[in-house]
Amino acid sequence: MRERHFIRPLFICIMSAIFSISIPQSSLAYEKEIKRLSSTISENIVKAGKKTIAVTDFVDLQGNVNELGRFIAEELSADLLDVAKGFEVIDRTHLKSILAEHKLSMSGLVDPNTVKKLGQITGAEAIVTGSVTPFGDSIRVSAKVIATDTARVIGAGKGDIAKTKAIEELLAKGIEAGTQVTPSVTPAPTTPPAKAQQKVEVRDFIFELQGCKLSTQAVKCSLLVTNKGKDREIGIYGKGGMWLGYTVWVSGESRIFDNFGNEYIAKNAQLSNKEGGSVSSLLVSGIPTKASVSFENVSSEATMIPLFELSCYSGDKFTVQFHNIPLTK
Repeated sequence: MRERHFIRPLFICIMSAIFSISIPQSSLAYEKEIKRLSSTISENIVKAGKKTIAVTDFVDLQGNVNELGRFIAEELSADLLDVAKGFEVIDRTHLKSILAEHKLSMSGLVDPNTVKKLGQITGAEAIVTGSVTPFGDSIRVSAKVIATDTARVIGAGKGDIAKTKAIEELLAKGIEAGTQVTPSVTPAPTTPPAKAQQKVEVRDFIFELQGCKLSTQAVKCSLLVTNKGKDREIGIYGKGGMWLGYTVWVSGESRIFDNFGNEYIAKNAQLSNKEGGSVSSLLVSGIPTKASVSFENVSSEATMIPLFELSCYSGDKFTVQFHNIPLTK
């Protein structure tokens, strides 16, 4: 009887010890990988001589934000603070407040002008951003360091973390509403859209020009873009260019000519709910998506756009041209 009383507590102790050892392993592996990544990033920062950095939300390959991207950014920021030698890390809560005041996002910083502006308003000499991508049974975390004065990538690192249940739940949740992340497309309109002034098909994309409007020396050309092929990403250039895979910068710009022969380079572009110097989004097959390109300092006397050249990217660069567009006011 005494042996039975002895064996049972011993069994419980052994099982408790096993669980206490096995449960934290994935967590420890995750923390180890983030610390390794922060160490790599720290070396890049020190080597570049940057004294102040900011860490922004990580995104998926389509530029969407989820809870995992924010969580990774928080963890990386904390670890960088621990290993920082010769540089400071801007508190992310403070950073968020500053960006909100200037109507800038914590993520998707692909426009060099936005990167430079962030540096000016926060004092950050470099920003750390990147992506989180499901990869089999793991999540690939890719990070890059961007100098805010030149908008050039001055360092990068990557690592893999186990796709645990907790990680999968974070990956599936969007930041704002905490709901499932869906492709950034505009739902099919419930009423028929206005008749297109012009319709052009290029690379299995249909571009329907809705019109160009002149208001206070600013012209906005609105379109509907429909993907006829499989779900795929398209980028629309306003001014500057865009990052491909967070490492390659591809320049491009859209333009218009007025009836006086003046040329204007686009100020910014919008696609679905994204707006910036240049933007990209995943288009679901057959779903019309709103887009627009804006131009500034256009002659108030202009009445016609002889040429509107839209610069795009999907696999490689291509242009879409519309001719003799009447300007409405």
